[in-house]
Amino acid sequence: MKKILYIIGLFSAMALFTACEDFLTEKPESVLTQVDFYTTPVRINQGVLGTYAGLASTLRDEWVFTELRSDNTCQDSYGSSTTARIDQTDVALFRTSPSLPILLDYWYKVYQNISNVNAVLPSVKDNTYITIESQRAQYEAELLFIRALHYYNLVTFFGDVFKVTTVIGPNEAKRIPRSSVNEIYDEIIIPDLIKAANQAPPTYPNAEKGRVTKWAAKALLAKVYMMRGGDNNIALAKPLLEEIMTSSPHSLLTGANAFANVFSTTNEMNNEIIFAVRYKGGALGVGSPFWSNFAPLGSGNQFLKIGTPMGYNAPTFELRALFDSIDGPTRKDVSYRIWNRSATSQIPYIFKFNDQAISQAFQAENDWILLRYADVVLLYAEVLAQDGNHANAHTYVNQIRNRAGVTPVGAYGSKNEALDGVYTERRLELAFENQRWFDLLRMNKSYNDPMKAVNIMKKHVFETDWDLLYSKYNPIQPPEERFFIPARLILPIPQSEIDTNNEMDIEQNEDY
Repeated sequence: MKKILYIIGLFSAMALFTACEDFLTEKPESVLTQVDFYTTPVRINQGVLGTYAGLASTLRDEWVFTELRSDNTCQDSYGSSTTARIDQTDVALFRTSPSLPILLDYWYKVYQNISNVNAVLPSVKDNTYITIESQRAQYEAELLFIRALHYYNLVTFFGDVFKVTTVIGPNEAKRIPRSSVNEIYDEIIIPDLIKAANQAPPTYPNAEKGRVTKWAAKALLAKVYMMRGGDNNIALAKPLLEEIMTSSPHSLLTGANAFANVFSTTNEMNNEIIFAVRYKGGALGVGSPFWSNFAPLGSGNQFLKIGTPMGYNAPTFELRALFDSIDGPTRKDVSYRIWNRSATSQIPYIFKFNDQAISQAFQAENDWILLRYADVVLLYAEVLAQDGNHANAHTYVNQIRNRAGVTPVGAYGSKNEALDGVYTERRLELAFENQRWFDLLRMNKSYNDPMKAVNIMKKHVFETDWDLLYSKYNPIQPPEERFFIPARLILPIPQSEIDTNNEMDIEQNEDY
């Protein structure tokens, strides 16, 4: 049951800010109206739930920066001249313009929801409005988790960003400088997640599943430590992952069709799901857009009862070859499939987020999983690969391979061999779930090679997929090696943000 989403859909339309044109030019009266609204437990709960709707808003195009920008996916048709495809291709080929509309839209949506969190937090921290401490602590934990998640994505995608932790007016906003990645980690992301982990409940009743639990906070905190890298951070991540594996209610689904059941629209919030952004299909306006976006272009109503399939975010030839060389049908056929458009044209498409019962365009039932147990198991194997226990990492990799019906691997003989095995398994298990870009960035630190991610991407674009994909589509501007450099592992700050913030000298990211 998705009672939570009915509330979110209704409330987000009535009480949250409408998307502002620029988070740095918020109207003061709007800020005051929102703050003054949260004066009862019911209204505060509505405000908390509204920030979950903000997660769904930012997630809509996040795949462009996490999967399409990686070696996992590509456009299934580069012959199109539509603006969306051209823009997405530019992101995929590391030539993102600071003026790119999709970049600006994502940036504003993230900061808009951070603003929403910051508006509700004071009423939650103040015991005046909520007299039950467990309820107050839960709401605070939820808000802190959501804010930390947003800032984690921001620093991963953009590097140094603006630190905003309170409701601010336009004049104050224009005097905020960019804060360093380390400052954002140390002053927002990590303390927010530690507090969330200490205060969030371990479980919820069925009607409220999808809200932040202590296990979600611990899992995200472990990812944060691992992204920062280094022995100390790896040591901090390890006990968090161990606690999830030994003490949480989460586990791998088992039995017939277990992998497919993880993503089934009739089995949502199952034991493997630690945290997901929830959607409700139909006419409420709170459905998932991903099946409409990913179903193959030109397939008409073969996959959608209504609407036009967009054919975005298709599996690369390289990833398909990896599935073919390692995987059986158990995991492969759930992850992607091939549509025979004609006798001579075969189109691969992502199947993981299919909804055969969709009745409204861009309004599917599928939740989007952000954290699941298989991810935790493989993160733990990644920790073992780095902390001197690489010979034991295969035990945890094999938990995932066994479930997928894939031949187990033996003990790894070195740290790098273990890392190779773990990252390959993560790529197959978590394909198209917005995890690959984060994995690529962690590789730079885990292999102690600042060129690791760049070299993987160069091989994907200019070697592995070049002849089969990029070179034959004349309408697009060919990829250029000069863009594939470490500086471009982060995106540019949206140019209009720099132009608007005219009271300070805000520097653009290097090479943009």
